[in-house]
Amino acid sequence: MHTLQARLFPFLIALAVLVVPPSQAQNRDTDELGGALSSIGQQYADNYTQPITDALGANLNAGLFRTAEVGGEGIVPVIDVYVGVVGMGAFTSRSTFQPENETIEITTDQGIVEGKIQYPNEVPTIFGNETAPPDAVIEYDDKSGLENEPVSLPPGLVNTSIAPLAIPQIGAGTVLGTDAQVRFLPETSISDYGSVSLFGLSVRHSLSQYIPLSPVDLAVQGTWQSLSLSGSDDSINSGEIVDASGWALNAQVSKSVPVAPITFYGGLQYEQFGVDVGYTFQTSAGTSTVSFEQDASNNVRALAGVSVTLAVIQLNVDYALASNNTVSAGVGITL
Repeated sequence: MHTLQARLFPFLIALAVLVVPPSQAQNRDTDELGGALSSIGQQYADNYTQPITDALGANLNAGLFRTAEVGGEGIVPVIDVYVGVVGMGAFTSRSTFQPENETIEITTDQGIVEGKIQYPNEVPTIFGNETAPPDAVIEYDDKSGLENEPVSLPPGLVNTSIAPLAIPQIGAGTVLGTDAQVRFLPETSISDYGSVSLFGLSVRHSLSQYIPLSPVDLAVQGTWQSLSLSGSDDSINSGEIVDASGWALNAQVSKSVPVAPITFYGGLQYEQFGVDVGYTFQTSAGTSTVSFEQDASNNVRALAGVSVTLAVIQLNVDYALASNNTVSAGVGITL
């Protein structure tokens, strides 16, 4: 039947403008998000996908700056422009969970009936074992006249300790010691997976401009990002399935080496990232509407990194400590 392999992970790769072919495809609709979700109950889907919400939040809130210097990076006087790509990797959280049996209301031709989903013991999350666990069983009341129905449960998509993501970003400034950075991906169809869109805006302001002869550069930055995932047109879940958004506030510090094109930087960041999921659960007896919310585990991170500027090329790498640690690296052109 359908698997939830969860086709959310290919969307991470899709954001990197890399299309990863689906693995372990089984029966119909297993290669797109809407069809995969359609056979998984709310409690199971919530636990199965939580690690990817954690990874997505950790990744999207990474790589937001490369220095605390606002202005003076580029070769064009007054106006600085940065065009580049940042790649991130979030260390993944739990790989297994113990599902709890759940009851779901299913709309049938005869009206609404209850089905109790009986799950097996410990099962993999999306980042767990790639071997599918035993089937679950939907048990119907004898009065409903419906026969008990097996449900195939998803294996882990990939047994990995780090989830990758890459995003293009453009920055420009400065005005009164302030610059801005945009992350943008228009609604893009990804084969049978459905479509994805992303928008993010960061605004940063220099604090060191108010401190005469400051030995370091200081700045503060605020960021807001939004992501949407929709199922493919021929899926039972063809509309928006995932609506995610988050924000981050950070304080930055950096110090350039006078005799070399090297800058050391770091910062403290407070962040939040939440996901709303809505889809249609489908069995041979009928359908049910399912929705739930998730919050990524990261709230505070501390990071440190180094950037190197070679003519107009800027390279940087940093590491962040948080509930889900991340490593990020960027390459771009500064003008």
